[in-house]
Amino acid sequence: MKAIKLLITLCVLLTAFLVGGMVLANDSAIFDSVSSDSTLAAPKFTVTIAGNKVTLSWNKVTGATEYYVVYVQYPYDNHYPTKTIEVGDKTTASYELSLGSSYHVAVKACKDSGSDCSDYSNIHDVIIPPGATFKNSLGQEFKLIPAGKFTMGSPVIEPFGLPDETQHQVTLTQPFYMMTTEVTQAQWEAVMGSNPSYISGCPTCPVEQVSWNGVQTYIGYMNSRGEGTYSLPTEAQWEYAVRAGSTTAFYNGGISAGDGDYDSNLNAIGWYLQNADNKIHLVAGKAPNAWGLYDMSGNVYEWCQDWYGDYPSFDVTDPTGPPSGPNRVVRGGHFNSYVEDCRSASRYDLYPDYGYYDVGFRLLTLP
Repeated sequence: MKAIKLLITLCVLLTAFLVGGMVLANDSAIFDSVSSDSTLAAPKFTVTIAGNKVTLSWNKVTGATEYYVVYVQYPYDNHYPTKTIEVGDKTTASYELSLGSSYHVAVKACKDSGSDCSDYSNIHDVIIPPGATFKNSLGQEFKLIPAGKFTMGSPVIEPFGLPDETQHQVTLTQPFYMMTTEVTQAQWEAVMGSNPSYISGCPTCPVEQVSWNGVQTYIGYMNSRGEGTYSLPTEAQWEYAVRAGSTTAFYNGGISAGDGDYDSNLNAIGWYLQNADNKIHLVAGKAPNAWGLYDMSGNVYEWCQDWYGDYPSFDVTDPTGPPSGPNRVVRGGHFNSYVEDCRSASRYDLYPDYGYYDVGFRLLTLP
């Protein structure tokens, strides 16, 4: 297990390194040259990045009285995305940028209150890698899950495997942040104003009895708070996240029990029929997986974004499930589940208009 955790940590760090070291799309033409007869030379500038602090430095240009930092957010946020910051006669400027942000940046030298300006300097790509973890104002913690490839579904030799778990290769091309626990009753009530849970009065227990459609309303309110764009995970993202590099029935090992019996591996990581005493439990009460995610086996089922349908029999990239259907996917098992329903590959489907006393959810957001 220590070796697996070390490998996962290296994957996360490598993902951040690659994001931080990449070059943005070559769109330098968006910095049109200044069409004037200015005699001012274009500055030459350098960029230093420490964490999320960016320091720009450039040479002093003879005759210039002021300088402008010119930047373009990438991907572009409108049709005329170039923005400028006047920095006076300084030849250095520092800024703290959000994790995961990226910009094209240049500098120009000017005089006569900006009416006579040089051509743009050399252009730098400024890229701040996403952090390994973050927490929003509701206290919801998220872990960065690296992009990668995995085998989705269950092998034919896995006990209790079902026909709708056909194994196939899945490639996820984008890293994402997964919430470390299910959304709690307190976190739901803080946004929605009431607690719909069948087993209520437990602020740090998972919220349940929430329909898929009701979750979409919650997500809409969350997105309006200005702290990010949230969604439910796709079924592929969910299984990739729970496996965290594992290939066994549970992320900490295989099945050691028969139908309805006590399982030592599942007991260590989840609340289910044999240890839950017919009730939900506080989030994060069992051992997390190698990516620091809790309660993905047992406690409550979790809604996924996808409509339920058959798996493909071929390799897929960034799958989002069928285009339509009657039911949405839920994953993970619940506090009254048998062992087999808590397997990483186990899947089930429910009508999205209804709230169920054993179904909750967790959020996903992109860097």
